[in-house]
Amino acid sequence: MVLEGEETFTQDISEVWTALHNTDMLTKAIPGCKSMKPSGSNTYVVALSLGVAAVRGDYEGKVKVTDVKAPVHYMLDAEGTGAPGFVKLRMDCILEKQGAETVMKWKCDAVVGGLIASIGGRVLSGISKFMAKQFFKALKNEMEETVTSKVA
Repeated sequence: MVLEGEETFTQDISEVWTALHNTDMLTKAIPGCKSMKPSGSNTYVVALSLGVAAVRGDYEGKVKVTDVKAPVHYMLDAEGTGAPGFVKLRMDCILEKQGAETVMKWKCDAVVGGLIASIGGRVLSGISKFMAKQFFKALKNEMEETVTSKVA
C-alpha cells in the first residue's frame, strides 16, 4: 500500500524539522502513541494503542531514522506488531521552504499482515489518511503551544 501527502506549516523549516525530531512532541502528536523511547542511534521503540476499526489494538515496534539531510530530508523505517497483525513501512519525508511557510511532502510504502490485511486496501487507506490528518493537526497544535509558552 502506498500513501502520500503534503502538509503546509506556517513555521520556518528549522522549526518544523526540530518538531519532527522531538520525541516529546511526536509522542503527543502520533495518534494512540503511549511512548517513544530512544533505543540507539536514530532508533526508537514505540508503543501504540489504536482504537480504529480492524486496526484496534496495542502495538509495539521500532522506528529508525535514516538518510538524514537536515533540515530537508529523512527516511523512516518502521515495523510493529500487535494482536491485529503487523505493519512494516518505509516513509520518505522532504521539507521545502516556500516563502514564509514550510511544505512537507511525504510518501509511505507499507506492508500489512494479519487481521489488518483482511480489511482491504480502500478501507485501510482511508484509516491511514485519517490518522495522518490527526497527526499533523496535533503536531501543529504542539508547535503553537511551544511558541505560546516561550512568549508567556
